[in-house]
Amino acid sequence: MTTLFEKNADRPVSPASITKLLTAVTALTVCHANGISLAKELSVLPEDLVEGSGNNLRADDRLSVRHALINLLLASSNVSANVIARSLGSILLSGQKIRPSALNAQSSFIDEMNSVAARLQMQSSRFLNAHGLAVKGQRSTARDLSLLVLECLRHSMICGVWGLEKYGIQINGPNPRRLIVRSVFIGSSRKALPDFSIPQFIGGKSGSLWPSVFNLAAVSTLENGNSIISVTLGSPTLADRHQDYLLMLKVGNDEPSH
Repeated sequence: MTTLFEKNADRPVSPASITKLLTAVTALTVCHANGISLAKELSVLPEDLVEGSGNNLRADDRLSVRHALINLLLASSNVSANVIARSLGSILLSGQKIRPSALNAQSSFIDEMNSVAARLQMQSSRFLNAHGLAVKGQRSTARDLSLLVLECLRHSMICGVWGLEKYGIQINGPNPRRLIVRSVFIGSSRKALPDFSIPQFIGGKSGSLWPSVFNLAAVSTLENGNSIISVTLGSPTLADRHQDYLLMLKVGNDEPSH
């Protein structure tokens, strides 16, 4: 991977919900290693419920791993992150002499997230939860997150949904329903910027710590047809984040073709 531009690329900051890209990669890795179908149903427990983005699930809801991942990537659901971490963490613990609880199951999954990050050479990163809500000690860098985005490009499940504006997922259980989940990145950007339009955007993940930290890890198509990964961290407003993204895109478009 060739770097065209960098500024403070190794400065550690809170990745916020960009963390969920690692959650998704780790979930897919665990499923593949354990022969788990993405159609497997996961149950939402009361301890999974948490405030914040994508708060669209209830206790006793059931949804497939695939739909939990879509809710994670588009709606940026913190509850989906907890459900995935607890459920797949329990599978990681199943061979150990320990009775899985929600707490140690999540811890097991988060340990696996850090193992995946280490394998990807994300040398300045440390993850303490699966959803990205701010906690002291959780950190990453623009350089590390670009490596994470590069890994995401190797997973067709992620690439197939992370650029969509909306997607319908099925919720089973005592309150069955079809739930339309919408991209929190596209929705928040459009609300802040009436003229918002990025047809060159292929996919990615935003992360916000309101009211003054707005991050974006994105993959876009350049004018020459090549793809570019851009990571902008710490933009003070949604409008600034959009301008930072466009500036990164301009760097790519201005680079001479070889």
